[in-house]
Amino acid sequence: MKIDTNRFGQLNLHCDELFLFPQGLIGMESLRQWALIPDSQTPTVAWLQSVTAGNRAIPLISPRAFFEDYRINIGRRDLGSLQLRTGCELYVMTTLSGHSEKLTTNLRAPVLLNLDRRLGCQVIADNEWPIQQPMPLSTQASLSSLVVQRRAA
Repeated sequence: MKIDTNRFGQLNLHCDELFLFPQGLIGMESLRQWALIPDSQTPTVAWLQSVTAGNRAIPLISPRAFFEDYRINIGRRDLGSLQLRTGCELYVMTTLSGHSEKLTTNLRAPVLLNLDRRLGCQVIADNEWPIQQPMPLSTQASLSSLVVQRRAA
């Protein structure tokens, strides 16, 4: 499958590389198929690229790489669409946003990816994590160019 994107140009993806988000993402409920694209210049970032809207690419990070105490409580009902089974590999990621001087990540609404079933969802955690958690200053410089590029995409 070939898709045209603003950020990556034309991508040639196999159907088994895509993630299905049955409920979409918060604010983008109609976009259900996404590809997870590693960032070639920043290994701590991956991009969630919409298959149907080439202008939609969302930078994601693993929050535990930056916030060691990050834990979330999620109800079983919220996890139902992921079809989790014992031994399934689950990624917990958060969105990155902001500008070069002030990058934040949304720790309250993580993106969950079941790698085995290629299913994803975004949930609102029961914890009191902030929606706009400032990124540690030590990572701001290396990540800031990604978000500036995202706005232009």
